[in-house]
Amino acid sequence: MFRNFDDLTRCEGRWLNLWAAFDVTGDYLGSFTLDQLRDKAQEAGKWISAVQYRRAGQRLDENALAQTFNGLPKGSTIFDFTGFRVSPVRDMGGSVEVCDPGEHVCWSIYGFHAEAREWQIVHDATWGEIGEAAARIVDLTGELVEYCDLSHAYANTRLPDLVDLLAQRIHDEIPGYDHPESFREDDFDAHPLAELRESIADALDLRRG
Repeated sequence: MFRNFDDLTRCEGRWLNLWAAFDVTGDYLGSFTLDQLRDKAQEAGKWISAVQYRRAGQRLDENALAQTFNGLPKGSTIFDFTGFRVSPVRDMGGSVEVCDPGEHVCWSIYGFHAEAREWQIVHDATWGEIGEAAARIVDLTGELVEYCDLSHAYANTRLPDLVDLLAQRIHDEIPGYDHPESFREDDFDAHPLAELRESIADALDLRRG
């Protein structure tokens, strides 16, 4: 678990936030800057997945373990990436590729690897998990998140803004949305992007308490 101290520490002419880390039993592991946490993750990739974390001022389930990311390349950590992207993907018989929503078998999160300078798979989300996975990555790294399918892309957005962008696209693509006499409320929920939008919104609601 990480807790961000309210107080700031002066270091080499700049202000640094300190994070208190606790293991899953609640034992105190120490206080670290974000740079120090990155170094720890480089030295022992599993260190980061052995703790719980919580951003300052947010209330999360105290017993929720920090998520492990099932697509990280061997030797990489979540701190090796400088940006993230959510995409729908489909199975092409031994490989997966980005597709349009509605054709997908799952949602995947890709990260832009700082050294390799390329997008790499970070996590394949199970049903209903994509919002929490994306939110925890943002909690931990502070990075923005893109969305991309074959026909649309939203670059470098905050998760609350992505929720709004997805809602607007769903509205635009519902036949008869501008004609109340033919619009049905369940048309919105049946849209293939509704699952992604609701999952992210639920994760954000959890963090707002």
